Amino acid sequence: MRTIIDCDLPWSMSAAEKNLGITSEPGVLPRLHAYGTTQSLEAELQPYGDYADKLVDPKDFKEVIQRCHDLKIFPMYHQQRSWAPPGYRWSQNGLNYCWSWAGIAAFMDLLAREGKLKVGDEILAAVAMGFTVGWRNAGNYLPSLIKGLKERGCPPISFVPDEHSTRYRNYKDGWEEAAMNNRLAPDGVFDCDPRNMLQHAVTGLQTASGGYAAWNRLSHAMSVVGLIWDESKYNNVRWVIRNSHDEDDFIEMTGRNAAPDELFFLNASTN
Repeated sequence: MRTIIDCDLPWSMSAAEKNLGITSEPGVLPRLHAYGTTQSLEAELQPYGDYADKLVDPKDFKEVIQRCHDLKIFPMYHQQRSWAPPGYRWSQNGLNYCWSWAGIAAFMDLLAREGKLKVGDEILAAVAMGFTVGWRNAGNYLPSLIKGLKERGCPPISFVPDEHSTRYRNYKDGWEEAAMNNRLAPDGVFDCDPRNMLQHAVTGLQTASGGYAAWNRLSHAMSVVGLIWDESKYNNVRWVIRNSHDEDDFIEMTGRNAAPDELFFLNASTN
């Protein structure tokens, strides 16, 4: 059964822990360099605000969201048709790696959109992104995972004997070479402005790009896979999210605090 979280209710860590399976350890670290800064531009995090002609006009939100459901454009549909069919459980299994499970989920959604990941294909080994934190069981920045996906990529799960093990010396020979086949393109990421988060989210989701997101007040990362138009809710939307704590369905978030603090759309892979 799909969990729906009303973020207009008093927001406490105890409520978050119950609904999202969050621990007290920081899972995601707030980005060091804000949207649109020189450092973010140098990291090739393209600001969506620089592409005014691509942005969906707010008056068209309802129509665009409905079209994306009717035509099954949103990442949630690509995900269900490929690596995560209905009932699939995506779990970091207690590791402090929400930043990796969320990022790899979004990246696999992109690969599914590109036709590079189909039903029956191997999923990618999210745990193998542990190289970005020196294989520690530690939180991370979303741009750090993005940088790792651009430079070194992520191997298929068959190279990792235990999908939750950071003991990389036990990985099968050739895992680093195999990972290079699954990389983000250098210019394949769009960055969303937190001041215009809903507009940028609608714009990115209508392209079926993978949405990689962080809620800094929760120190938690998840992937954004769709929106539902609901005029009884704040901003008229419910956010559809893929969490990584063994849920068998998406979750939904509503209210003023439902929008992520950071959102990157993974828009192109290398091969």
